[in-house]
Amino acid sequence: MYATTTDNEGHFELKQVEAGRYEFFATHIGYLEQRYQAKSTEEGEGAVLALVSGQEVNDAMFRLIRASVITGKVVDDNGEPMMGVNVSVLHKPTESEQEDEGPRGKKLEMTSVSVVPTDDRGEYRVFGLKPGEYFVKAVETGESMFYYEQMQGSSGGTVLRELGSQYAPIFYPGVLQMDQAQAVTVTAGEEAQADLAMRGIRLVEVAGRVIGPDGSPAVRCYVHLSQAGISEWDSGLSSGTDSKGEFSIKGVPPGSYFVSAGVREKDKFYNTRQKVEVGDAKIDSIVLVLGTGATIHGRLAIASGAPAPSGRVRVHLDSIADEGDPGFGYAEINKDGSFELDGISDGTYALAAGGLEQGWFVKSAHLGSEDVLLKGVQVENNAVAGRLDIVVSADGGQIEGTATDSDKNLPLVGVQLRASPEPETDYNHFRSRRASTDQNGHFVLKDVPPGKYKVSAKVPSSGNAPAIKSDPVTVDLAEREHRSLDFKLTVPKSE
Repeated sequence: MYATTTDNEGHFELKQVEAGRYEFFATHIGYLEQRYQAKSTEEGEGAVLALVSGQEVNDAMFRLIRASVITGKVVDDNGEPMMGVNVSVLHKPTESEQEDEGPRGKKLEMTSVSVVPTDDRGEYRVFGLKPGEYFVKAVETGESMFYYEQMQGSSGGTVLRELGSQYAPIFYPGVLQMDQAQAVTVTAGEEAQADLAMRGIRLVEVAGRVIGPDGSPAVRCYVHLSQAGISEWDSGLSSGTDSKGEFSIKGVPPGSYFVSAGVREKDKFYNTRQKVEVGDAKIDSIVLVLGTGATIHGRLAIASGAPAPSGRVRVHLDSIADEGDPGFGYAEINKDGSFELDGISDGTYALAAGGLEQGWFVKSAHLGSEDVLLKGVQVENNAVAGRLDIVVSADGGQIEGTATDSDKNLPLVGVQLRASPEPETDYNHFRSRRASTDQNGHFVLKDVPPGKYKVSAKVPSSGNAPAIKSDPVTVDLAEREHRSLDFKLTVPKSE
């Protein structure tokens, strides 16, 4: 990495930079990070900076965009300010973001961009936002008030936590359901106001008990209520079990939820999950029985007798359930290549390996005789069919080429290239590769696992105009093979 700071005139200079291809960007407090020659701040926008020995670049220019802000005040139904309310700013994935995620893109949830508590005046401020549409949600948790009053020697926060919230979580401008919410649109540098008035309604208690695998009460077990469709950092609807294995979650508004429980004991993870419908009456009869789930034994091997990749290599199993199932498995690889995943609930999972050095990839994976890259990992009745054998390799191929304007035959800068497995599924999506063209219109897709791919080029478009896309080109790539592709795109003069 090479870095420097601009002077009072905004000028900068980076010296003695080695030849190579670089991500090049500028950042400043109060502004959005900007990549080299990017037209917007969307993920992946911008060009690679390609440097050869002895080259000087004197025309680098970054036009930073001021970040946006959403601010507001939260009051109760009497108009009094509410302290300690968690305000979430949620973002709906764009069509481009969904497309980049392949088959899983259609399942992307509304995600939290930021969560902040209101202060003693009931006010909040969320900064550093990109221009766009956001949804604002307020949840009274009592957490901030609890810590504040502990410092003040008061017990009011403790009482509030014990009673549970009597205010339903609401979406701006004051509705209970996400599909009725109104988006808050912010432009660059704009500070938008979104005030919320909490609504006191009848909230209920959801309670029950958790039983361990041996039939005894599950002590110190974490229990959580979650709603499908929204991925939040902290919904506030959680509890722990007591010495009798009992739990209680207060202040739950009506709706459909998943109640999950999990605990780790003696290097084993026990968990369970079930659906619950919450109405206007207390629920106190939930019984959750923890299961060990499946234990998957496996081994990671290196292709072609190559040396093992350094670092802390990890194996992940990610649930591909449609209904927001957060379940996943995780294990680190032992020195002899063995690993063990425990507590894996019934379901279908996609495999991924983390911690691999650059250039390494999963070449093949089999669970018994089943190809995991085609069918995923299937867990049924807390069991799997065989051992999980993973082979990693550093013998990837490379696809490089150019993107030019079909009319003028000039290089196109900042074009986004994507190579996706053919066919692309939930189970092999991690083998896709992305790159951007440099200032010369040249791109390099490196470390591509061998196989069949569809390669396409896209010119991001500023504003609301659609992106300009090429027809995909099918490529069969062998180990260490280098292929060349050239894309010609018709770009309107305004671009």
